[in-house]
Amino acid sequence: MHKLSRPSQPVELAQAKRSYTGNISQDEAWKAFDKNSAREALRIAQNGLCGYCESMLTQTTRIDHFEPKKHHYALTFDWDNLVLSCDEKDSCDCKKGGNFNNYWINPYVTDPTGMFKFYADGQVQGLSVDAQNIIEDFGLDCPSLETKRKGVLSTLQHTLFALLDEPEALAYFLQEEADMFPTAYQQIIHNTIGV
Repeated sequence: MHKLSRPSQPVELAQAKRSYTGNISQDEAWKAFDKNSAREALRIAQNGLCGYCESMLTQTTRIDHFEPKKHHYALTFDWDNLVLSCDEKDSCDCKKGGNFNNYWINPYVTDPTGMFKFYADGQVQGLSVDAQNIIEDFGLDCPSLETKRKGVLSTLQHTLFALLDEPEALAYFLQEEADMFPTAYQQIIHNTIGV
């Protein structure tokens, strides 16, 4: 998880927010709303990654209401409350469901830098009680995510070790951006070679 910059609110969402008075249920109102522009704006802002676990989004990504819309109808179309989430069965929006805890962090609001430690074997550790609870509540330590992270991070670590004696090749390699798990990727680079 890393700090995200929220893009401008889509016009369609702003119109829906202005016109929604809670006269029908939040679920019905949200289901009827055409989410394409909101989904695309969030997808671009999040570089095609889940706002929570940083895995690659698919076509079936979810727009998560960070604080569940059932808490108040005004949250249904609240742009500041929306995060694009992956569709992993045991993590992220599927795992947190309609729950909410005050210690959770919305990556568009709070910078989570320094809250989590990632390892090349795919594991993640919270560096505080709240961070560890976030990992558990969002399923950021589920086996499928650990396996994906391990595939990316162990390969990265092996490549870094192989390039340590070739500074030009290492410098070129470090210019590449991570397609998935950018926070974990940067931590492994820093912990392996100190950059």
